[in-house]
Amino acid sequence: MQRQSFRQGLITVACMVLGLLMGCGTSKPRGFSTVTELPPGSSSVQVPTSWQDARVGDRVEYGFYSSVTGSSRGNSSSAGQLFVEVVAVRPPWVWLSIRITRNDGQPHPHPFLNHDYVLPMRMGQAPVAHRPPGIQGSTPVPIRAFAAGHHWLARRTSRDESMGDGPSQHRIYAEPPGPLYLTRGLLEVSSWSGFNVSHGHRIALVSFQRGSDTAEGVPPRMDRPWGPGTWYETKARTREGTRVTRICLGAEQGYLLRKVWTGSTDGTRCEDFQDTEGIALENALLQLVDASVFVPTWPPRDYGVPLPRPGQLPLGQGFVPAYFDETPDSMERDSLKVTVQGFAADVWSPMLRGLPMEARFKELSEETFWQPRVGMHQFIEDTKLSGWGTWLEESELSTSAR
Repeated sequence: MQRQSFRQGLITVACMVLGLLMGCGTSKPRGFSTVTELPPGSSSVQVPTSWQDARVGDRVEYGFYSSVTGSSRGNSSSAGQLFVEVVAVRPPWVWLSIRITRNDGQPHPHPFLNHDYVLPMRMGQAPVAHRPPGIQGSTPVPIRAFAAGHHWLARRTSRDESMGDGPSQHRIYAEPPGPLYLTRGLLEVSSWSGFNVSHGHRIALVSFQRGSDTAEGVPPRMDRPWGPGTWYETKARTREGTRVTRICLGAEQGYLLRKVWTGSTDGTRCEDFQDTEGIALENALLQLVDASVFVPTWPPRDYGVPLPRPGQLPLGQGFVPAYFDETPDSMERDSLKVTVQGFAADVWSPMLRGLPMEARFKELSEETFWQPRVGMHQFIEDTKLSGWGTWLEESELSTSAR
């Protein structure tokens, strides 16, 4: 009983610390949402807005904070502002710009967050397998929320599993989403979890705006794509042969889609994303923010470990500066099983122009071999990035976007 009380006290203190870091009382951060129970008989005066009604200049802005303590990569935190804005509308496509800054508006120092992303979103139907906004298994509670200087009719879902080292979390979504259709009406997310390794994040609406219905905008270049509209391939070799895998990335009606083909990719087209379960855009944004604290330095490595070995990684028709991280696995006295991962030294190298984010922020190559104490090493398997590009048709890209 005493141990349980002590543990509850630690969790309470940790949550208080997170609350202080993120703002409470009179020091609320921008975008802080206050909520009350929904009065009986209330009704919404907002007109629902969908992706078919997108306008150039539609924008939502969020403040975010994320932290992790006790990780093998060290304690880390990240905070700033996140913007999602419509920059072009060319039916059936809505072109989004995703920009992340520090709280003072300056570029964010983390390499995952210091460049703008391009994300083409197709108007259409949401994936069949999509889930409603909120925390699964939690009963939505109607509330009235105040955020970004505006009163919203909303639904709140919450779950507290902290007694079992699970997360304590809540989410608030405007219903209907109205001008917040870009993120399904998201007003606020808060979560705290863990004991030995603790992680918490919070994102809250700061501002929103409705764009102009007279401008079409110009689709931006696909130099730094989030992912939708692109594909990439990996080639895996083993002693038995070679296998090629193509990953196609798309987006429709607020969801990011991913489909994988293995084997021959001749004639493979990426337009078909039927029966593909998607991830909501706001959840993908949260994942990126969290990635910046779980991978606080680049290339990824444990706290205090020096940089891996530098070198050159062959890629396409050239070479990209890289770091090679060697991880030995001692199997027996006479040999070692060694895995070598190659990471781009600069994730924004011009050599990686057009590469989607999920391939950019991980190893570009991985090789595993046996290394005898004496003699040449023996190949086991390897995988490397072998190609990438956009699957959008020429007619769907402006001259500046090609």
